[in-house]
Amino acid sequence: MGRSLGVFLLALILFGAAFNVQADDEVDQWLDRMVRAIETLNYRGTLVHMRDGHVDTLRIVHRADEDGIRERIVSVDGPPREVLRDGNQVRILLGGDQSMVVEGGIGSRLLPNLPPNRLSRPILAYRMSFGGTERVAGLYARVLEIRPRDQFRYGHRFWLEENTGMLLRSALLDHEGNYLQHLSFVSIDLGVPIGASELEPELSVSDAVEIKMSPVSAETPEAAAELQRPSWTPRMLPDGFRLASVSHGFNSEGQEFEHLLFSDGLASFSVYIKAARPEDGPDSERIDAIGPVHVFSGTVEGHRVTVVGEVPSATVAFVAQQLHRRESESDDR
Repeated sequence: MGRSLGVFLLALILFGAAFNVQADDEVDQWLDRMVRAIETLNYRGTLVHMRDGHVDTLRIVHRADEDGIRERIVSVDGPPREVLRDGNQVRILLGGDQSMVVEGGIGSRLLPNLPPNRLSRPILAYRMSFGGTERVAGLYARVLEIRPRDQFRYGHRFWLEENTGMLLRSALLDHEGNYLQHLSFVSIDLGVPIGASELEPELSVSDAVEIKMSPVSAETPEAAAELQRPSWTPRMLPDGFRLASVSHGFNSEGQEFEHLLFSDGLASFSVYIKAARPEDGPDSERIDAIGPVHVFSGTVEGHRVTVVGEVPSATVAFVAQQLHRRESESDDR
């Protein structure tokens, strides 16, 4: 009797584990559908963005064809703002008393940007499940629940249109399931023709201050390979995060910086390192919050370091504490 009961309980455990793996795989497939829909579909719509008690209304127009991806995002509320995307190049137009243009391959995205071949399967760092079906902007959507396994990342809730997988609503959640940020289409047209005029800016930026983020160019393949090796690296990372890219550029003052991008497949954060100068001020460390985005700034080994991302404060603090300058290739071994 006891042995039979033990075999029965073991079978239940194995069945439950197999069921969870199957459910995670199905959620993972829906995430891939979402990524493809966001990038490859034509759509236009109006969204509301809620964060820290503020509500912004945005219009988005997105076109994908043989010439690549073009996108335009316009802020309906507050100071005039537009984001123009052409492939990987982004221009941010800011109106007001002193208009400004920020330009470069800086990857500003309104909707989540998850690579189809994500570096680390999110199931390693998150618990995933389905939350039923709801209507958003007049369309039926599957609800995906994604909860973190530790304190180094946020949770997510995605509402994906049933036929295409297009993201109709998203919510960023803290560890208790409270909304930190909420983005939702209130109207959307999917698979529609997008004319070139819809992608042209309305803001006049003829007298604007321009800021350009310029990558360092390499003249030889050997130099190009060297640029991909980071000069700095954390001794440890929160589980699931991997180095996604390394780049170099110049800030508005012409000072070179190194940029490291880390991702766990859903969450990501950036590390910027530049040589410290007297005019940079004292070496004090601080962590600032802009909604769910946290920013660490401080000095490490004579360099100014900034760690920023839509991750909890524990993440940027931990990474900054682990950061050090690589001395030789032996550090990678």
